[in-house]
Amino acid sequence: MTQIDKIHPKWEVSVAAKTIVNPSEDPDKVIKCLVNTINGGNPSILNNFAIVTSKGIHSLHHIRVGVKSRLSAGVLRRLLENNRTGNTSWFLLNKQAAILGTIALVENWEESTLGPIKVTIDSKDLDKVIDWLLPTMVRTSNERIYERM
Repeated sequence: MTQIDKIHPKWEVSVAAKTIVNPSEDPDKVIKCLVNTINGGNPSILNNFAIVTSKGIHSLHHIRVGVKSRLSAGVLRRLLENNRTGNTSWFLLNKQAAILGTIALVENWEESTLGPIKVTIDSKDLDKVIDWLLPTMVRTSNERIYERM
């Protein structure tokens, strides 16, 4: 496995981000928020919902970095396991934080006043995708933390 493959493995992954577009919101800004959350993709608006879909593990890169920097990997792992059905799982993000470029998890729909962003991940390699998204952290005796790949 090359270094590039470690960073972005070639598993088949589909990612979708979806949120309601409230009457007070600019649909273009909501779409931009979703595109930034999952690193690109195909945007659309359907029945007051903004949806962006993307393929490839790179779609989760911003979420991976954001969760790691906020030390919320344990929470995301729990949410992904609790919301899993077969090869699909999902979690919620705070839309207001995402507009500012911050990945902030929410545990229920009411925590995000403008409505949360629902991120859905689908892959036949979902366990590997989750382990890539949330690498195990190893603490050494001198209290340094290293990622285990």
